[in-house]
Amino acid sequence: MSRPRSGGLPTGFTNISLNQKMEHSVALNQKRKAENLTQERLEELWKKLIARSKDDDKLLELLNDKKLQVDSDNSFTIFVTNSYLTAYFAQYQKTILTFLRGELANDDIRYDVKVVEDENHELKLYLPNEKYEDMAKRNPSLVTLRRVFKDIDF
Repeated sequence: MSRPRSGGLPTGFTNISLNQKMEHSVALNQKRKAENLTQERLEELWKKLIARSKDDDKLLELLNDKKLQVDSDNSFTIFVTNSYLTAYFAQYQKTILTFLRGELANDDIRYDVKVVEDENHELKLYLPNEKYEDMAKRNPSLVTLRRVFKDIDF
């Protein structure tokens, strides 16, 4: 049975073999140049990340139907419809960035989450005044009707 030599390396390992492995690793990293972020590449990788996230329902729901915009070579913005989702993006930040950084070989990739109003979201009208003003916008003759019949309460 072989014992480690006093140099600290177990038998069978030499400084030469370790140096060769390190040089090989450095050569591989140099061959794989960091890729800059483009809108097309980001959308392609986003779809790939969605496909990989089929087992995690929360992450899958979080990633689906999000608008993305590249800001620079290393950063992009994710647009969400409410601030509640920003906490989830913070929770999954490591997962998302690890995947993107690995695919792009770019450790400088980062993202911001911005809350925007949803264009398809209808504003709910609760107060009678709000309902009246909305109806009056759609049908201006309602204003005339209200002037003629002053005792009608809206």
